[in-house]
Order: sequence, then structure tokens, then C-alpha cells
Amino acid sequence: MHLSSSTRHARRASFMFVALLVGLGCGGTGSGCAGLTPYPAGARYTGPKNDNAVNIRLSPQGINYLNTNWRTLVDLFAPGQTLQVPVACMTQNVSVIGDIVIADQGKGNCGGESCGRMDGKCVTATTANDYDTPANVQVQLTGFSLTPRSPDTLDATVQLSINTGNLYVDTADRSHGACTWLSAVKCAISFDSSRGSHAANRIVASVKFTIDMRFDKLLSFEVGSFSGTQICGSSGAPSEPQCISPGDLDFDGQNTCGDVYCGVADWDPVKNLVLGLISAPLQDQIKNAVAGQSCAACQTTADCAPRSDGQAPAVACVDNVCMAGAKCAPRFLGVEGKFNLASVLGSFGAPADAELELSLAAGATAEVNSGLNFGTRVGIQPATVSSCVPAQAAPPMTSVTFPDFDAEATAGSGYHVGLGISSNFLNNTFWAAHQAGALCLNLSTENVGLINSGLFSTFLPSLGKLVTRDGKDAPMMVVLRPARAPTVVVGEGTYDPVTKKPIKPLLLLTLPDVSVDFYALIDDRQARLFTLTADISLPLSLIFEGCDSVTPALGDVRMLIGNIRTANSEILAEDPQVLADLVPAVIGLAEPALASGLSGFSLPALGNFKLKVNETKGLGRIAGSEAFNHLGIFATLKGAMDACAIDAPQLAVSMKRVVMPAAADMKLTGHRELPWPQAVLDVRATGKEGSPEYSFKIDKGLWTDFMPAANGELVVTHSRFLLQGAHTISVRTRVAEDPRGISSPREIPFLVDWDAPRLTLIADVAADRINVIARDAVSQDKLEFAYQVGDGPQSAFGAEREIKLSAVEPQGGVTVFARDEYGNVGQATWKAPVVALRPDVVNEVENTNGALPQGGCSTAGGFGFGLIALVGLLRRRKK
Repeated sequence: MHLSSSTRHARRASFMFVALLVGLGCGGTGSGCAGLTPYPAGARYTGPKNDNAVNIRLSPQGINYLNTNWRTLVDLFAPGQTLQVPVACMTQNVSVIGDIVIADQGKGNCGGESCGRMDGKCVTATTANDYDTPANVQVQLTGFSLTPRSPDTLDATVQLSINTGNLYVDTADRSHGACTWLSAVKCAISFDSSRGSHAANRIVASVKFTIDMRFDKLLSFEVGSFSGTQICGSSGAPSEPQCISPGDLDFDGQNTCGDVYCGVADWDPVKNLVLGLISAPLQDQIKNAVAGQSCAACQTTADCAPRSDGQAPAVACVDNVCMAGAKCAPRFLGVEGKFNLASVLGSFGAPADAELELSLAAGATAEVNSGLNFGTRVGIQPATVSSCVPAQAAPPMTSVTFPDFDAEATAGSGYHVGLGISSNFLNNTFWAAHQAGALCLNLSTENVGLINSGLFSTFLPSLGKLVTRDGKDAPMMVVLRPARAPTVVVGEGTYDPVTKKPIKPLLLLTLPDVSVDFYALIDDRQARLFTLTADISLPLSLIFEGCDSVTPALGDVRMLIGNIRTANSEILAEDPQVLADLVPAVIGLAEPALASGLSGFSLPALGNFKLKVNETKGLGRIAGSEAFNHLGIFATLKGAMDACAIDAPQLAVSMKRVVMPAAADMKLTGHRELPWPQAVLDVRATGKEGSPEYSFKIDKGLWTDFMPAANGELVVTHSRFLLQGAHTISVRTRVAEDPRGISSPREIPFLVDWDAPRLTLIADVAADRINVIARDAVSQDKLEFAYQVGDGPQSAFGAEREIKLSAVEPQGGVTVFARDEYGNVGQATWKAPVVALRPDVVNEVENTNGALPQGGCSTAGGFGFGLIALVGLLRRRKK
């Protein structure tokens, strides 16, 4: 059935999670999965659907695994491998004996006729003191195996150990002739399958898979035939142990008459009746267990999906099961609801109503051969088309051939489960996300770190002149608007064996016609400075950690950028063509938002089992290309509580050296790419043998693929380093021989700063001081200053000091130096005019609060500039 209204998403998820893994039905329960909000009762997905966008295969090795771990499987429908078969009290006439009452148990732990035990009648009123509680026959499952049978049947063979305990049998006649009319005959009959030559009974239930055309081609299955519950010796019954043997029954007397009569009389008719009471409910229990997995449950008829064929009889909720006449509606084995993209990308400006509507369930195809093949019925669409993108028709969802998992799996892999996600479905998912507005991003200081005109003035000198007010940089905003939906190409997923860089990436995500508008706050309003439009391609892979943790990774930080166009740049002095070099910086700026949309997730459990992914690759090569029809994931099954037994190396990392471009090299020319700063890290993986590999991410961006570090040096460079400021490099490690054991990340701070502080000196005659205006895009609050009066020595760097105009003017002026956190030094000089602006005062030497006013600078300890100026003046007078 569709998702329960009580389901709530428990953790953040991404639309990559929707695209890649919803095919597993979030465990196949139909009860919800992370990030997906169910439709309210009675609501359904109404958009278009397609067949077999996601395909699943359970291989012969997977079936063998389930047979070996049958207890875990059986617990799904028989917890503790136990079934309870109720045997209700009944009265039956038996030739010669007369009316007998079978399962005359009485109420609860009753011990006599006063509470109903062997009182010669069946009382069904539960409130009565002599109510006959049904006997609960315990059936223990002692073995289970699955055998696929072409074309559509799975035979389930169950070994059962049945022990009924005492079922009380007595005559309705309380003065039976066999007891010389003094009492009723009272006996206890019990069935124990271990009494005969076979310790257990064997039942074979044949489960038949079909596609239910009444209900949107959903997968349906039911028990088609039974063998093993017939009474041995009856017509058509198989031989032991595949039948219930009367020889496993035993009679005991429960009164004086019964002690004699129960052992000598011909009780075969009674035995057959008792065996029938066991056999029929046992079949019902097994059928109900299967039906509980195959039939749609409900509380009211509104919970039931209507028939898709429009035929009668209509669907109704009967005894908590959706029924269409005598046959139940198939259970919705999948997920259906709305995926809220705003919860993932809303902080980056995505519209609050950015949602996807999704329906995915097992159906369309069901095939049994040496394993099991199942297709899906899939629909995905935006809840609404956002105003921030042009409306665009969905890409075609043409059906493609079911993947040949067995043939395309790596030889000897022994995979259990194969999952194929069609490239058509991936493209439809990103189309739907685009149309919902999920990729309309507004990037500012609030969500991606400091963005102001100071960061871009290195690239665009005219920008600082245009927007700087009162010596302050202007806040900026970058707006991304994708004109067309992203596309995904599934590739082979191969790597260079040495560098580990992708040769043919597993996924190539292309964002065509992405327009980037740059805005600056000028005179209290946002003014557009220029627009860049480009096609951007990101090679992606999937990294698996432990059993089931999945992280999309960037295959190459130097993404492919092409078809760059510029527009709306009239306000700037720079040649529009040089602006194209800014595209990598913009992508680096947007990467945290992309990382939120492509965030990591965990594979859902499959009932009582979890998946351990062993391999991913493209499946079904498209003729004449290097693209594939499906993204293939091959996994083995493990118990839900099984440990993966994966250990990870320990990581030691430190900064070894920094390669920072010169400021002059960071000017836009249009003839060369901007150099990216580099952090060279000293990395060591310890505690685990193997060939260490390393992965990094910058700030909150995407992880990279793992790569070796020659001589223990990991060179970290990234387009985000084109943005000056404080960055965080996160690093993790693994060994190539055991790639799922990944260390916890370690963080290293990295300061990118190639620009020296900018200084402006202004003489304020009225206030008798030199005003120093210092600007630095990165270290504004951490600047240190040094001073040189006239031709005197330069002071040490320290806190900013006040400069007295009357003190420095006679010395010809002053040079002020400012040093930022990285060590870049900027300077500016104020030179005195030929005609003094202030009198040459030399006789007012005093120290007030550590200041030497005529010396020109207030001090806080150290060597004062007043003393330097005074010595200079005295030397002049001696001449």
C-alpha cells in the first residue's frame, strides 16, 4: 500500500538518493523512507508512469544465501520460526460413538466441567464462565528452502515440527453406554510429529508471481498450490513426510471410562477429524502469512487504491484487507509520496515549494528462471513548475532491455542482488528537480561564507572603484539559474590504475545553459554587474563505506566547462571575454549547495537483511556509444544485525607547504586559466596494511575520489580556492585492498590570501592627524601595522596607532605598512607638501598615557615614533 500517514522523514536525504536507491522500495515495506512525505489517506500519485525504470534481480547465489540463512527470512512472516494454529471447539457425530466434542478445552487454565473443560458442549460466548478457548497448536519451523521454477513460480519447502499438546475430546452424552451409562467418555488426544519414523513434516507451498493488470501492473503473488498438509492415506495424499500421519496421534483417558475405552475403541474417524482440524488451519496460516506480504492492508476503503482498469467489482476494505471481489488488491511494494527538495536546498535559495512527486513499486515484469527478476512501475514529476525556470517537457522514458546481471557481473563476484537504474530514470529525476526549482540558487554570505566585492576586486579592478563606499567592500550575491534540465550519462566507471582519476566516469552530470548573475549592493540596492552562461560537466562516482553507506564523489575537481557566454557587463570596465575565467570560482562557490543535493545516504534494508555493495558499473552498452542504459549496483546480502567486520586505518595529516599564486597572476586576461592555490599535505595512514589512498573535500563541498599520495604528499587544489579566505580541508583515508574501511575525516585549516592590504592615508589638518584607511578582504580584523617616519627606520609590526600630523610633517611624511594574517604586506606613503601645513613644534615633549603626541603615533609599549621624530628634529637644529 502507499506510505503510512504516520511516517516522518528521520534524516536528511538528497535527490541523488531518490534517483539511485528508491528502487529498493526503502526496504520494500511501502511504509516510508527518509526524506519522503506520504500522501494523505486516499491521495495517490496521478502523473504518468513507465515500466522497468528500475530492475532488481535475486541471483542463484542470493537464493542459496537465503536458504542458508532461512531463519532470518522466515522471521519475516513467522517470528521465532513459530506459527500458532488455533483449533476451535466443535461437535461432530461419529458412527457408533455418537456426538463427540473435540477441543473441549474450557476457559483458560480450566481444570474441570465447572469452567467448561470436557463438559460435552462448545460454548463460543467469550464472556461465559464455560467459554471454550481455542487450543493453540504450536508449529515450529525447523527448515526452509526456496526453489525457483520457471516461468513464474517459487517453491517454498517448509519443515515443520507439530506438537498439539492435549486436545480434549469427550462424548456429548454424559451417560454414555460405553461407560455403563454412568458417565461420559473423556479422552485427550495429542499429535506429535516426532512420534513416527520422520521427525518432522514437510510442506511445499508454491508461490506464483503475476502482474496484476487490475491495479496498474503491480507485482502480485499468492500461494498457488499446497502439498504436505493432506492426511496420509487419504486420496491423492503424498507419502510421508509430506503428509500428516495418523500414526503420530496418541489417545489417553481422562476419566475411568476413558482409561479403558480411549485405548481400545476404533477412534480412526475421530483421528481423521482431529487431523483435519490441524491441517486446514495450518494451510490457512501459511496462506495468511503470504497474504500478509502480498495483499494491501487498510483501515478504511479510502486507504485502498482504486482499480486502474475501471472494471467491477470495486475495491473495498474488508477485514483490514483491500478486496476487489474475492481477490485482494496487491500490496504496493515500493514508495509513494512527495520529496521535499526545499528541506535540502532551501538554505541556498531554492523555492520553499520545490517538491518532487514520486511513485515507484515492484511491477511490470516478473520472471523466474535460475533466480528472480522483477521490474517496476515508476512515475516522477515536479509538484509544481517553478517560476525560476522555463517549462520544459520531460525527457522520454522509453523502455529498455532488462539488464543481464549474470553476464555483466565481474566473474567470480558471487553477487546476491543486482540493481539496475535506467539512465532514463536518472534523467527524469534531474529534470523533475530542475522544473521544481531545486537548482535555482542564491549564494551569499549567509549560506556559503563571505562574499563581497573585495574577493572579486583582484580579478576585476574596476569593481572596487565602482562599488566601494567609505572604504568598505560591498556585499555581493551570486544567482544561479539553469535554463535547461541537467542530463546524466551512465559510463563504464573505469579509473587510471596509477592516478586513480576517472577515465570513463560512472556518471557524468551535465548542467547545460547555467546562467550566473553577479550582484553587488550599491547605494542600498542590488545592482547586476554581469552574467555568465556556461555548460558545466561534473564526473561523479559512488563511494561505499562499510556495508551500506553511499557517498557521491567528484571524479575530477577540474570539471569540464564549455560554451561560455557573457552578457550585461556594461557597468564594468573589463573586457567581457575575460569574465569567462571566473566560472570555476563560481562553481566552487556553489559546490556546498551541490553537495547538499548530492549528499551521502545509506542503502535501505531489505526486510531482515541489509546490502553490502561490491561493485558499480554501467550495464547494457548503448550501440555506437560509450554510454550505458543502466547504472548497475551489485551487492551481497547480510543479516540486518551482522557486523561488516571492516576496520579502517588511522590518519595523520599536517600542512607541509603552501603554493600561493602571486597577486599579479590572478588578474583576468582571457588568455589563460587562473592558477589555483595549493595546499600540500603530509599524510600518513597507519594501523592497516595495504596501499593507502586519500580523499578530500573543501569546506562543505563534495568528497573527491580516492587517490594515492606520492611520497606521503597529498596535493590539494580546488576551484573554491579561487575565493580568498579561510577554508577547511577535510581528509580521509583507506587502503585500496579494502576500500570499504574508511577513516574518520580529519580537518586542516587553510588560508587563501594573495592580496596585500590596501591602504589610503588622508591628512586631517583640523584634527592634527593622518587618517589611515586599511582594507583587506580576508583579515580585516587581524591586520598588523608598522610605520616609517620620513627616512627613519621601520618599526616592528603591532597594533594600529594614531599618527600626529604635526609630528610627521616636518620629517617629510610617513609610510604606513599593513600586514595581513597570511603575511602579505601593503603600504602607502603620505608626503608633506613643500609649504608646511602645521608649525614646526619641538618643545612640547610629554608622554600622556604612553603617547608621544609630537612624535606622531600613540604607543602601547615598545619603541615610540615620538622619540624617532624628536631625535630627527634635534639633529636638524644642531645643523
